[in-house]
Amino acid sequence: MADLRIGGNGLQRRRLLTLVAAAVGLGLIGIGGTVVDAAEPPFRPSRIPLVGRTTTICTVTPPASGAATTRVAAVVSRQAPGREGELTGAPLAGGKSSLTITEQGKAEQLVGVKEPVVMAGTGVMATASSAAVFNRATEGVDAGLSAAPCLAPGTTHWFTGLGASESDRTDLVLSNADDAQASVDLRFYGPDGRVVVPGSPGLVIDAHSWTTISLSSVVNAEGPLAVAIQASQGRVSAVAKRTRAERLRPVGVDWQVPSSPPALTTVIPGVPEDAGPRELVVTNPGPMRASVAVSVLGLQGPYAPIGAEIVDVAAESTARVDLAEGLAGEAATIKLTSDQPVTGSVVSTSRRSGAQADLAVQSGAVPLVRTGVSALATTTSGDGELVLSNAGTTDAAVSFEVLSFDGVVLRTDDVLLGPDSTATRRLNAPPPSYVVVRVPDGTAVVGGVVLTQADGDVAGLATIPLTSPDVASRAPRTEVDPGVGR
Repeated sequence: MADLRIGGNGLQRRRLLTLVAAAVGLGLIGIGGTVVDAAEPPFRPSRIPLVGRTTTICTVTPPASGAATTRVAAVVSRQAPGREGELTGAPLAGGKSSLTITEQGKAEQLVGVKEPVVMAGTGVMATASSAAVFNRATEGVDAGLSAAPCLAPGTTHWFTGLGASESDRTDLVLSNADDAQASVDLRFYGPDGRVVVPGSPGLVIDAHSWTTISLSSVVNAEGPLAVAIQASQGRVSAVAKRTRAERLRPVGVDWQVPSSPPALTTVIPGVPEDAGPRELVVTNPGPMRASVAVSVLGLQGPYAPIGAEIVDVAAESTARVDLAEGLAGEAATIKLTSDQPVTGSVVSTSRRSGAQADLAVQSGAVPLVRTGVSALATTTSGDGELVLSNAGTTDAAVSFEVLSFDGVVLRTDDVLLGPDSTATRRLNAPPPSYVVVRVPDGTAVVGGVVLTQADGDVAGLATIPLTSPDVASRAPRTEVDPGVGR
C-alpha cells in the first residue's frame, strides 16, 4: 500500500511538472510574438474594381417654357481596356431603355427628356460612367442655361442658399429609384435659426417615382435657407431647381446639387469668372456659433476676399455675404475654414450688356478620386471652361483630355497645381464633347466646367462640378509579412 501511495505522489508530481512546462512554453511564445511585433499584413487598395452595379439619377422636370429642350448626356471613360460592361438609361417610372453604351470612351445623349432618367452601369461601366442634364431656353421663366451631373442616391443630402419666395423660387425634387418606398425628414435653417415646417418629417416617396416640393408654399422665411434631408427609410436622390425673377421678369435658372456635409473645412469649386454678382452662403447646423475664415484659391494662389474675410454664423443658422468685390471677376474656388462644422455654396449671376441675366450655383464638394468627369465640356449653345483647384498643401500634377462623343481625343494637356491655387483652361472643341481629368491619389483636387452663352438675348451661365465615377469598393491586396507567426 505504501508503494502504491509513493507511486501516486510521483505521478502527480510528473503531471504538475508537465503543466508548468507547458505554461512556460506558452508564455515564451507570447513573449516572442511581442518582441517581433507580429501584426496583420498591410492592406492596400487594389486597382481592380469589384464588378457590380451602380445607379445614378438624372433629375428632369417638364420645362415651363415650350422653347426649352432638355438633354441627358451619358459617357463612359476609358478605365480598363478589354473589360466588358454596359451602361443603360431608362425612365425612372419604368419602361424600355432608351440609351445603351457598351464601348468605353463613347458617349450618347437623349434629347427632349421630360422626366427623370435612371443610368445603370454594370461590369466595368459601374466605375467608369458619368452623365449630366443640360437645358437651354431662350424665353420664359426657364430662359438661360441650366446643368447638373446625374447623382447617386443616398441617405443624407445638404442644400444651402435656397430661396423660398416668389422672386427666388426653389423646387426641391426627390427621386426614388429603388423597389421599396423611401421616407425622409427635412430640417430647415434660416438666417434667424431653425425654421419649423409642418409635414416635413416622414415625407414618403414611392418606389420608382419622384416628388417636387415648392419651398415657397411650405416655408415662411425671408433670406437664404438651408435644408438637411435625412432618409429614415430607403434612399433618394435630391436636386433643387432654382428660379429667380425681378419684377416678374426672369433673371436666371439653374439646377443646384447637394453640398458636401458640414465639416471644419469646406471647398466650393468652379466659381466662374466675370463681373456679375457672387453670393457666398454658409450654413452652421450645430448648437454653437461658428467663426468661418474665407479664402479664395485664385490663379496666383490663396488670398482673403475684401469685405468677406470672416463670416460669423449663429447656431443652427444660415448667413450670406457678398463676394463680388473680393473676387474681382476672377475664376476661383472658395475654401472655408471654421471652428464648427459648416457647409456652403456660391450663387453666381451672369452680366452682359443688353442681355438678360442668368443664374448658376456652385456647391461644396469633396476631392476627386483618381478621375473627374463632366459629361458635357462644350455645347452648341456657347463656350466651355475647365476650372481646376488644388485645396491641398503640396503640388498636384493633373492631366485632362477632351473627347468627342464618338470617343476621339480632341485635346490633351497637363496642369501643375500649386497648393491652394486654381488654373483655368478654355475647352475649345467641336460640340458635343466631354472632359476627363486624372488626378494623383491622395490629393485634394476639385473642379468644374463653366458653360456660358456669349451672344443672344440671354447671358446664359451654368456650371457642372466634376464628379468621380470610380468610387466603388475595392478588393484588398495583401502582402506577405515574414514576421507573422514567429
